[in-house]
Amino acid sequence: MSVLNFPRVYFSGAIAWDPVTTNNYLSAAPGGQPPPEPNGGPVAQAGYDESGARTFLNGAPVTPDTMAAFRDAAVNEIPTTIYNGNPSGGSWNPQGTYRSPFFDSQVSGVDLGRGLDTTDSFVTAPVNFTGMLVDCEPYGAFSSQLFFDDISFGIAGGCRVYGRRMTRFNDRFINFSANPYNNMIAGVASVMWQTCFSKANGLDIDAVDSKVLARLKSELSNSAVLGLMVRFVTYQTVYYDDPLLPGDKPAIAKAAKALQDKIRSGGWQPNPARSQVRGTLGLWMRGDCVTEASDRALVATGARIPNAPPPPGQPPNYPQVGTVFAQVNRSAVTLDLSNAIPAGNRAGDRLDMGTLTLIASDPPPAVARMVVGTIPASLYTGDGFNATSGIVDIKIQPGMSNILRNMNLSLEGPGGPAYAVEQVLRALPFTPNLYLDQGDASALTAQVYQRGVPAGPDIQVTKSNILSTDPQDYEIRTTDSTGRVWFPLDTSSPTVVAFGLQAGPNPQLPLGPIFDPMVFPYIYVRVLPQDADIAILPPTWQNVYARVLVDWKAMAPCMDNWLDLADPDQVLRYGPLIRQLTAPENFEGFRYMPVTRDLSQGKRTLLYNFLNTATLTASVTVDAANPVRDIMALSRAMRS
Repeated sequence: MSVLNFPRVYFSGAIAWDPVTTNNYLSAAPGGQPPPEPNGGPVAQAGYDESGARTFLNGAPVTPDTMAAFRDAAVNEIPTTIYNGNPSGGSWNPQGTYRSPFFDSQVSGVDLGRGLDTTDSFVTAPVNFTGMLVDCEPYGAFSSQLFFDDISFGIAGGCRVYGRRMTRFNDRFINFSANPYNNMIAGVASVMWQTCFSKANGLDIDAVDSKVLARLKSELSNSAVLGLMVRFVTYQTVYYDDPLLPGDKPAIAKAAKALQDKIRSGGWQPNPARSQVRGTLGLWMRGDCVTEASDRALVATGARIPNAPPPPGQPPNYPQVGTVFAQVNRSAVTLDLSNAIPAGNRAGDRLDMGTLTLIASDPPPAVARMVVGTIPASLYTGDGFNATSGIVDIKIQPGMSNILRNMNLSLEGPGGPAYAVEQVLRALPFTPNLYLDQGDASALTAQVYQRGVPAGPDIQVTKSNILSTDPQDYEIRTTDSTGRVWFPLDTSSPTVVAFGLQAGPNPQLPLGPIFDPMVFPYIYVRVLPQDADIAILPPTWQNVYARVLVDWKAMAPCMDNWLDLADPDQVLRYGPLIRQLTAPENFEGFRYMPVTRDLSQGKRTLLYNFLNTATLTASVTVDAANPVRDIMALSRAMRS
């Protein structure tokens, strides 16, 4: 199932990250102060209240009178000082655009089931994608999303795959041990992203003379194939356009100071980070989870890698191997190691751990074990890793697939440490980041998978708050005949809450500090405030700006480049477009406003009432003293 089927298209390149980082910091309650930074640095004064969806300055909601001061505070919080050996704060991009485009990205190879092929005419075709990077819960790293409209492999008129968005990309399986020598903010981590494109809605394949595209197009006629899936991993994140920063902390402060000075000198100064990308395009099969890998999951054990000394200051069991995904078919076991193998140096080259062994064992209490196959380092490091985006095929004898269907898989290193062990049952949410309005009747829906296949009825699933310390803070339900389970959600108050999902008996409760996104499936639920008191305000400009638009203006200086949200004439002139971009039905769209997806029902009502009742009179008059320029004559004058 999934991209682990044949045919596959591999791609590689890079992606830029340009989020506004000011809302990464928790605001204080009104009249209070934000919590202190753990490294002893100064507390953030410009913050964000995710439950109320409001910007805060020094513990008070931002107003038209304090909007400019909020922006100044965000610039002041760029980490220009080192405290206790670490940069203060972390607001490294207060003037970002949220845009995250691929660049220098292309198809690197294909596989029709006979091994890597770099001669297909689709190879070297460009991969074009731009998303908006938004966190459902902005204070942590587990809920990032890429909202987008479409993706294109190749170019119109040639070999091409074009996919229209069905649902956003969601980050999953964050591996905090992926890049141990790059300790610059998120540089230590790698992340897996996935979404699918429906053959019933806007998926086009122009094969021309490409054999792999002809095969993909042919496979779409199979009723078990729903469309195409894209899965990619991002890693080796670089900040301030300087890959050497992780080794020189004074240089971090110097680069941050340079950015601060640029912003203060005037103009708009975004500061995107960038990461490497390795990905795969393949089939989306009936039963596959759309938003995250639902193949057989060999979850990380945290076992120490022998002869891999940790970087200075890191614990002895660091780095570690991440979670691996597997598929067993008639002729091979396919492993997705793209997010599992840690880097062995600052450049991000995968660590040589020797020959790895795939083991199959009978479920406990049986002790029977067998070697399925081995993986030499050449397949998961260097050119081998890059060529196939970390996907490895292990050939098996005919009939072996039937034996492996009910055995547990594990990945071991030389001498026996089990780096990843199969988790037989997994409950995956249908929507990893669920946005609701206060008072909505809604439920969390999950599909249970058993060894990568949708499970059946009567399987226990436990939902618990991943931050709770209450051992009774959980709920248990069982699956229906299709292996699905529903949990009603409390939307009575605005909040952001994360739930871990554990399928099968003997769950670990509460999750608390043992929660690991490499091990436990999870879902974030954001309940936006109803803001009924805002909805009934008189639709004056003063009310709309102070209660709706000032937060957008404070948080996103990039908006100034096309629309001054403090100017009522501009807001009215762009009224039809603003209405379109804020409409609930356009929530998944690339250009939805606000980018942070935190517009409440009450705020939308006040905004629309203002746009409905206000008028803007504009007329064109001819001033004899200042005649209109002849644009056509001016155009022709440019031909010299």
